[in-house]
Amino acid sequence: MTAAELITNHIPSLHSTDTVLFALDLMQEHRVAELPLLDKDQKYIGLVHEEDLEDADQQKTVDAYLQQGNPVKVNPGDFFLVPLKIMQQRKLSLLPVVNEDDELTGVITQEELLQAASQYNSASVPGGIIILQMSPNSFYISEIGRIVESNNAKIIHLNTWTDASTGELLVAVKVNKSDILDILASFERYQYNVLQYFGENLSEEELKVNYDH
Repeated sequence: MTAAELITNHIPSLHSTDTVLFALDLMQEHRVAELPLLDKDQKYIGLVHEEDLEDADQQKTVDAYLQQGNPVKVNPGDFFLVPLKIMQQRKLSLLPVVNEDDELTGVITQEELLQAASQYNSASVPGGIIILQMSPNSFYISEIGRIVESNNAKIIHLNTWTDASTGELLVAVKVNKSDILDILASFERYQYNVLQYFGENLSEEELKVNYDH
């Protein structure tokens, strides 16, 4: 899934001759905190941020408030995790997709990115989720897969991240069935630390504990 596949074209662009007032009205209308700015040759030159315009002279042109430096953008062929990382790091509501000729092909909004992340993580596919905590040296994906498959289930998504406070590895395993009690029992039998789990046939107290987590 590439950036080009996530483009939306309903968000307008600004031009160097547009006023601050016009830009703010557009941002409010489309509920975004940034808009791409094009020069007189229709080339992308950067993002204009709402926070930079709020106290500005509303009759001035927006190009005076363009932040200096490399303009934030992604290439059409970038995998969707690239714009996801940039938008998260920079706290953006949208991200321009720009080709090698500096032409704006569209923007990616938070909505399109959320939908892509949902597909990538199999969020729409029914199933249970088990989160394991372990030392990085104890992570063997083949063993985790064998335990899941021994209970007549398949892994449909697996993701890992590190707990910054402990250095422990967290492993989220999504399986293709919601009744996961047998899988939980197997992980506990093999002395895995099951941190959280979400599925059917859990008691009300178990569901409350996991919801709180």
